[in-house]
Amino acid sequence: MENIYLKRGIEKAFKQIITEFPAVTVTGPRQAGKTTLIKHILGKGYNYVTLDDFSARRLAQTDPEMFLNTFKEKLIIDEAQYAPDLFPQIKMKIDENPREKGRFIITGSQKFLLAEKFTETLAGRVGILNMETLSLGEISAFTGIKNGKELFENACLRGTYPQVYSENITNLQRWYDTYIQTYLERDVKTLYNVGDITAFSAFYKILSYRCGQILNLSAIAADIGVAVSTIKKWVSILEAGGLIYLLYPYHANTRTRLTKSPKVYFMDNGMVCRLNNIMDKKTLNTSPLLGYLFENYCVSEAVKKIRNTGARETLFFYRTAKGAEVDLVIEKEGDFTLCEFKSGMRFDPGMFDGIKDARVRIAAFSKSDAYMINESEENRSIDETTAVIGIRQFLEM
Repeated sequence: MENIYLKRGIEKAFKQIITEFPAVTVTGPRQAGKTTLIKHILGKGYNYVTLDDFSARRLAQTDPEMFLNTFKEKLIIDEAQYAPDLFPQIKMKIDENPREKGRFIITGSQKFLLAEKFTETLAGRVGILNMETLSLGEISAFTGIKNGKELFENACLRGTYPQVYSENITNLQRWYDTYIQTYLERDVKTLYNVGDITAFSAFYKILSYRCGQILNLSAIAADIGVAVSTIKKWVSILEAGGLIYLLYPYHANTRTRLTKSPKVYFMDNGMVCRLNNIMDKKTLNTSPLLGYLFENYCVSEAVKKIRNTGARETLFFYRTAKGAEVDLVIEKEGDFTLCEFKSGMRFDPGMFDGIKDARVRIAAFSKSDAYMINESEENRSIDETTAVIGIRQFLEM
């Protein structure tokens, strides 16, 4: 039976960028739907090859020129991180006719490896999009679920990977187990030469339990019994694969900001729940992770919303030494929006204490709009610049 296509929010940005650059790359985690989107939009006008296929990969690695002559233009190259030596050859092809746009469509599940090669060889010739797993809006459109609380629960218990929906996967535990094993074997072991896969798997699970929290490299290293430098490398691997997102604290000085510890978020709530044996609504709503899961969901959805437009996100959190905190600070053209995330539907004026502190301490925040986002569908205005709203309404704004 033919798989169902799920309409993606990034379609407009993709259609635009292929008219602007000779080469376009779409990066994102495995199974985010990159190839499905590209084939759906470009149809039969392009040749297609995946470097997950060993014979194609070997040819691309050993004889890039022969590879490009074999598969011809216009060409979609899937999982291109396996053959970085292809990029100089692609550059030569592009330079023969630089005005022709959309000649090479390159996908990869390891964005940092690809970005490094683009910077070296394809600068100015390649447009880059980051594609994530399904967003709240995409899942809502496909499933018909409109309620914010139900969408959050669905993202936790069913996840956000397109294949789960397009193929109506029922054995989710098996699907996630297979996904993790494939990721470990193809990317972690092959690309990064991580020898101790068992320790890496333990790290992955421990990190999932700490989603939405400050990344404490020393504590995780002590739990697993490896060096802090190893944990730092492993975090970079997960970030490169699009599985996690690091949110840095706000500071007017960019250099200072990047030296501070970030908070870690998973881009798929379903992965966190599967790794922590959260399989049903009762377990979810009584879990000590519930608050962190809701914050994880809201931050990842904000990232998806922005990336689906083709824009680059400028997101931070705010925290003082005394513990006053704002979960998410969104910067856009010099203006800021302050966001607090609270699972459940209860409202307490004290929930705005962190926002009040930030407005007093940071001049740029003093007149910023601020929102407390919860699972309710009821919007409540506190004053001219402060309101309580649901996650769905927040993302639709």
